[in-house]
Amino acid sequence: MAETLEKVIEEGRQGEAYAPFANDPNSYNKKFYIESYGCQMNFSDSEIVASILHEEGFGATGKFTEADLVLI
Repeated sequence: MAETLEKVIEEGRQGEAYAPFANDPNSYNKKFYIESYGCQMNFSDSEIVASILHEEGFGATGKFTEADLVLI
């Protein structure tokens, strides 16, 4: 059977902006902003989406007003 990792999301992280990659304004033409709520699977899904967007040339930002794409 495959091993599973238990990931606990702190209550205080609800609604926290997800910005995993350093945002150098000169490196990215497009920026995204992700806010996650709910269970740990929602946070995991946000990480997957962020990774895909990063591969497509988007940089993360912690401010939704700077983003070209906002996901909540």
